[in-house]
Amino acid sequence: MSSLPPAEGPDESPSESPSDEQWEAFLRDAMEGGGAGAPKEASARDRLAAARVRRPRRPRRPRRPRSATAWLASAAPWTAVAAVVVFGAFQTGLIPRSSPSSPAPAPASGPAEAVSLPGGGTSDGDQCGTKGYHHFPLPAGATAVEPPSAASPAFGPQLSLSHYGYAADPEGEGDIVIGLRFTTPGTKKPLQVSRTLGGEGAAVEIEGPDGLVAGAHGLPVIWPSAARASASGASDASGASVDVSDGGGGEIVVPAEALCPGHDGDSVAKSLVPPADSTGTVTGPPPYRLVVSLRDPAVGTLRTTLGLPAGGGLLSAVNLVPVARS
Repeated sequence: MSSLPPAEGPDESPSESPSDEQWEAFLRDAMEGGGAGAPKEASARDRLAAARVRRPRRPRRPRRPRSATAWLASAAPWTAVAAVVVFGAFQTGLIPRSSPSSPAPAPASGPAEAVSLPGGGTSDGDQCGTKGYHHFPLPAGATAVEPPSAASPAFGPQLSLSHYGYAADPEGEGDIVIGLRFTTPGTKKPLQVSRTLGGEGAAVEIEGPDGLVAGAHGLPVIWPSAARASASGASDASGASVDVSDGGGGEIVVPAEALCPGHDGDSVAKSLVPPADSTGTVTGPPPYRLVVSLRDPAVGTLRTTLGLPAGGGLLSAVNLVPVARS
């Protein structure tokens, strides 16, 4: 005798229960007295396995990121080892030590070739080491001792050096500054030179025992009298000429680029000063000789007016001074 199949449980699916066709076949066979029996259900194990397949998978929870503290705690031993290795590499020179970049120092001298100078003019670098070189050909005796003896004062327009030395700026760079002084002994007539000295500027040569150590030509002159006139609003402040009568003068700046290689402005300027004893008496010539020369048409004109040779309007001055005789 056959029994009805049990009802479906909550975890069972209709797909595992007998279908309508199977039940009809079962009832027909039972009524006819034969039949193969009720359809066989799936076992509990099979039903459980099928339920696992049908049930949607639960989404996996994302992993919590490790905190920085936890990461450092776990990495601390390895970090310590790495620090020791790096330090050892520095000590043994395997890793080069870097140093903060510092600005390159300004050049103490220029090249051994003629170059344009900041502010105007051209260097005489191509004449470095030359003895007796002068941009303006000087007449004989032009580089003699200066100033002239008081017993035989010079006559006509004269040029002398009022000062010279090294001037450094706050940035550590420096120039040789030379002061010019014009005089016109023996005449009351004015001397008015052009601001550009005939468009040629001034020339400077500094020579040591082994030849030229610094030189330049075409250097502009700074005229304090013109600057004062401009500041006061004088009508002739912008004129082309400058009155240098009665001790008027100007300044020349010789930049470091006008120095020959291997020389610096401070040392060269110190070598322009003659030695002296404790009383300030000059005891010998300076190690280096400084010559400043210029030419201007007004100089030649004034000389001609005084009955002197024009001399090409050339003036020169040196740093040599009379030496005391014992």
